[in-house]
Amino acid sequence: MPLTPRIVPVVPVALVSLLSAALPSAAQPRADLARSAPHVRPAPDLRALVAEAAQRSPEVRGLIDRLEASDVIVYVRCRQFAGQELDGRVALAAVTAVQRYLVIELSCLRNTLVQMATLGHELYHAVEIAEQPSVVDTRTLAALYRRIGEQQGDAVGRQTFETAAAFEAGRRTRRELIANRTRTAKGS
Repeated sequence: MPLTPRIVPVVPVALVSLLSAALPSAAQPRADLARSAPHVRPAPDLRALVAEAAQRSPEVRGLIDRLEASDVIVYVRCRQFAGQELDGRVALAAVTAVQRYLVIELSCLRNTLVQMATLGHELYHAVEIAEQPSVVDTRTLAALYRRIGEQQGDAVGRQTFETAAAFEAGRRTRRELIANRTRTAKGS
């Protein structure tokens, strides 16, 4: 089954409200932010999945490391999507003077392997965003993906995009996860 994660640069107001309570103040020094918490922050029910993906996939570990060196904080959570075709997505949640906040949502209906491969794909999108400091709102996010990707749809104001590089990151992650599961199962 091919991965069909999408970038959805529209953020529900409730999500921004929910995250604003967790956001540090702009006055908090950048060095304190870097030490205070990891940049990839899975929901409690996804901590084990993210940890296992990072352990089994050098791709995922490398993407997490790249995000740790950025100004981007990524929340990872599970969601039941209305459409069956969507495995995951990333959205810009908020921007402060010192950090940008993204949310990766993974389909709760997928098996662990698909969720971990989708995580690799979506983390790549997060790195694409992290590498572009000009991405600070839905307009600049959409502009980035018009430049580096391909628009997949525009349903009810929700533009969706895809990049070949993120698709390949998901494929690499899946291969690594399968290879490392096999090696573990064989005892090597």
